[in-house]
Amino acid sequence: MTTASLDRRLNLRHERIDGRPPAGQMSFCLPTDLTGNGRPDILVGAVGGTYPVTVPVLGKRLFLRKLPLVGDVIERLEWNVFWYENPGWKRHDVAKAPELSVGGALGDITGNGRVDLVAGQNLGRNDLYWFEQPANPRDEWTRRVITSDFEKYHDVAVADVDDDGELEVLALSQESATVFYYDIPTNPRQEPWPVENRHVVAENLNVEGVQVGDIDGDGRTEILAGTNLFHRADDGGWKREPLAEGWNWTRLATADVDGDGDLEIVVTEGDLPYQGNRRARLGVFDPPTWELTVLHDDLSNPHSLQVADLDGDGRPDIYVAEMGLETGHVPRQFVFWNEGDGRFEPEVVERGVPTHEAKLVDLDGDGAMDIVGKGYAHRTVDVWHNRLS
Repeated sequence: MTTASLDRRLNLRHERIDGRPPAGQMSFCLPTDLTGNGRPDILVGAVGGTYPVTVPVLGKRLFLRKLPLVGDVIERLEWNVFWYENPGWKRHDVAKAPELSVGGALGDITGNGRVDLVAGQNLGRNDLYWFEQPANPRDEWTRRVITSDFEKYHDVAVADVDDDGELEVLALSQESATVFYYDIPTNPRQEPWPVENRHVVAENLNVEGVQVGDIDGDGRTEILAGTNLFHRADDGGWKREPLAEGWNWTRLATADVDGDGDLEIVVTEGDLPYQGNRRARLGVFDPPTWELTVLHDDLSNPHSLQVADLDGDGRPDIYVAEMGLETGHVPRQFVFWNEGDGRFEPEVVERGVPTHEAKLVDLDGDGAMDIVGKGYAHRTVDVWHNRLS
């Protein structure tokens, strides 16, 4: 299935690579080269629920998934981690895990040179997992528990958080309102990981969206969790610097969008109005005082946010896509074209395809950034091939 694009500066070709993925509610979308051919493949995780499993009872349909014990059995039989091989988009079902939440991350947990997957469970569930990639990524991936001490992990990262030269696993637990990370143990295959390897960054903080890196240019790594910047102190603790209040359910990106040599923080309110009573915003926070410029304030669940140079002019543009959860609203995809000096020109580049956690990535090696996305409550996986005009 292909559709013509609506844009002026992009030359997009829409391809639906799967109209019936093996899960109903999909949570994360991660492009990465799993086969070593130089082409990014697409790894997808899901809350679960291929479709309602029903049987006829007394003239009605009984939803087996809602029954105690039976629903758990159905979940355990479903494949909800799968990936699409580039080129050709053959799907490989590789792992099972009940109720995977949004915001999975990739990183080499074992040190064997292959990326593994980290993802946590959703609302009412407690497991944070890592999935070991086998020598052949098409085979089943082994699932292991990192911790079961928190509830609902929305966004994780695999990065050198504390500048010790080694990777850590960072997670945001929304329902437990905790930001924490683990030093990867010598034997990462042990379950769970030792509590003494855990470091709590913040408590009583329910946020979405995470970035790890030297954001303020001081030579040390910071943690950006929602609109909160955490600086590492000399004693190993973390000091919170709030950028703004009232920005909830956020997606985050960092880039020098105005050409001044400093990183700005780009933020959308990804789950508004789905989680609230007002429209969502897109804003740019400019250091060092984090002055806010709102670029749009009438968005509908913009749960995809990426920053990259889309038109080849050397300036990073901002890409945003809407989830399609609002009744009667046609979901849009935007590019905010970077005109220089902090100025952006918005343009709708696609309509009508609900998109969640989309990523910008060069799928075919032609130097142009393509778009990879999938639905959240809609069973589609899509790509938009970009040819520079």
